[in-house]
Amino acid sequence: MSCNPSKCKELVICKKGVDGSSFEPVAGIPKCDQLTILGMTFETNCRFSSHVKIKLIKTNKCLHVLRCLRKEGYNQQELHHLFISLVLPHLTYGLSVYGASEAELTTVQAFLDRCCERKFTLDTLDIRKLMKIQDHRIFRKVLSDCNHPIYNLLPEIKDTNYNLRRDTVLKPLVRTTRFMNVFSNRLIFRY
Repeated sequence: MSCNPSKCKELVICKKGVDGSSFEPVAGIPKCDQLTILGMTFETNCRFSSHVKIKLIKTNKCLHVLRCLRKEGYNQQELHHLFISLVLPHLTYGLSVYGASEAELTTVQAFLDRCCERKFTLDTLDIRKLMKIQDHRIFRKVLSDCNHPIYNLLPEIKDTNYNLRRDTVLKPLVRTTRFMNVFSNRLIFRY
């Protein structure tokens, strides 16, 4: 397979303290500080601040549309439905990827809180709950498809059930008054 260097870019990701500019370019392929692949913007410092910034610009454009529709007389339920269908997909796309960066999650959560204060949504949205829902959806999809590339990496499902608790509670038998007197300060036994 031949490589077309004019259509290629190189992104060097290094750990903290290592300078990525010291590496020689590969076959004349230009180096870049950030690279967009399938709508996700990756950076050399393993942060997603430029990706979140781009997404927030798009969502603010959508909020402008919602503000104009509010002036036209749309009610709160319609604005909430439009917010869920127009704004939220921009923020949740790639959430499982950029969710590893706590600073970006905090930025998105602050944006969602402002949207709730300005009455674009009926209820408060938590970005961490949305990330958890999305991760569960991805996991169920991988689990249901045995031809998925990472299906073989999943642990085997165990068929055993452990019943560690008994159905009935065992109470000590009170046979002597001496045994009953031990608990007399704390418990009162009535027959």
